[in-house]
Amino acid sequence: MSAATVAVGAPLQRIARRPFVLALLAFLVAALLAVLLLSGKGGEGTATPQATDFAQLQELSATIGHPVFWAGAPSVGTELELTRADDAVYVRYLSGDGEVGDQRGRFTTVGTYPVPGAFAVVSRAAEQPTAVTRDLPGGGLALLDARRPQSVYLAWPGSGYEVEVYDPSPKRALDLVLTGAVAPVH
Repeated sequence: MSAATVAVGAPLQRIARRPFVLALLAFLVAALLAVLLLSGKGGEGTATPQATDFAQLQELSATIGHPVFWAGAPSVGTELELTRADDAVYVRYLSGDGEVGDQRGRFTTVGTYPVPGAFAVVSRAAEQPTAVTRDLPGGGLALLDARRPQSVYLAWPGSGYEVEVYDPSPKRALDLVLTGAVAPVH
């Protein structure tokens, strides 16, 4: 390859990479927003993470008028943490040396998000080539994307809520969903 070919080819390579760079930038902005919301430092309507328990989650669900999903009662030595960001609700299971407000992404988290047409949204995402889906009782759908398998997304027909189950272990995230552990607080 001659120097002239490299000189002409380099600008073409930069142009060809532009959509990739823009997509990467969009992904990084979205990831930053998610981190800010999960850490309670997002925009208006966010709250500081706080310790919680079953009774408080029940009360919250009744107060805000929509379901709050969780993965069941915590095991011994695990503390529940609640964070609200506008209408989104996050329940984290802090184990080991985890403390309320811990910003490490190493704890199981169940997020409940108001999403109009949530089932249709998850169903459309299930059409992606990297999607893995499982049917859930009640006609629900569980979806994980092989590019980010630590999160499993759930929705049911007629529901205006999407649920995200995150765990650093993709197997554990999926197991929590498939065993029926993830459910609304009642």
